[in-house]
Amino acid sequence: MSPLVKNFIEQGIKLMQINEYLRSELVRAGFAGVDVQKTPLGVRITLRTSRPGLVIGKGGKRIQEITDVLQEKFGLEMPQIEVEEVQNPDLNAQIMAERLAYSLDRGRHYRRAGYYILRKIMDSRGALGAEIRVSGKVTSQRARTQIFRAGTMTKSGYPSQEGVDKGVAQCIQKSGTLGVVVKIQHADTKMGDDVKIKYDLLTKAQKEAESKIAKTKVDYFIEEETSEVIEEEKEIIDDVDEEAISEISLAPEEEEAKEEEEAKEEEKAKEEEKAKEEEEAKEEKK
Repeated sequence: MSPLVKNFIEQGIKLMQINEYLRSELVRAGFAGVDVQKTPLGVRITLRTSRPGLVIGKGGKRIQEITDVLQEKFGLEMPQIEVEEVQNPDLNAQIMAERLAYSLDRGRHYRRAGYYILRKIMDSRGALGAEIRVSGKVTSQRARTQIFRAGTMTKSGYPSQEGVDKGVAQCIQKSGTLGVVVKIQHADTKMGDDVKIKYDLLTKAQKEAESKIAKTKVDYFIEEETSEVIEEEKEIIDDVDEEAISEISLAPEEEEAKEEEEAKEEEKAKEEEKAKEEEEAKEEKK
């Protein structure tokens, strides 16, 4: 084995030991993970917890004790610890796994504890789905695995690697060790089948299409045909009687009035004729 490979293995083992030590010390503080980074001034350690006050302690006493242990036990040069608060602990898989392991260690029933953690994750309104696995001698001497699921969970591909948060915890009981695995898929995960309409680009494309249609639009004009009057038509026009034209051009009301007057005159003429005939008949009788 080359010295370079040996060095990488030793660093990995040391990081695992630091993680286990901090997890055991900060159980009640909601330990979510640790980042170790080497700097020119020493080693920067970032602790992610849901309760930073318990990590720092009164007057910074607790964090000073942790710094001394990291320097003496693990050989870290000038460790500088920074505490970072987790904004939404219910969406952090490691914190929820630690909570479930802690409640199982206190003697709570595994099914009730599992459904409580699952409901808390889904009620936080930031998770697409969640999955909890509890493995070990849960109720009998034979080991088995109990799974609690809710929502949707991707099992393969890029979304399962980037969008799923995973947390692992252990609980030591009399019957044996119970393993707890919590997976949370966040709501902002980019899925392959998501369709999003970009409305700003859509409106821009519609305006461009309308402008093109307006440019290609053709204006149609109706041309009035002007033709000269032929000599034959002039003769026909001259032959038309003016009285006939005036009669035709009369308004409909005037025509009705004329017709009534003519009818009245005819009735009068008939009455006069009857009166004359009656007088003649009388004279003949005499």
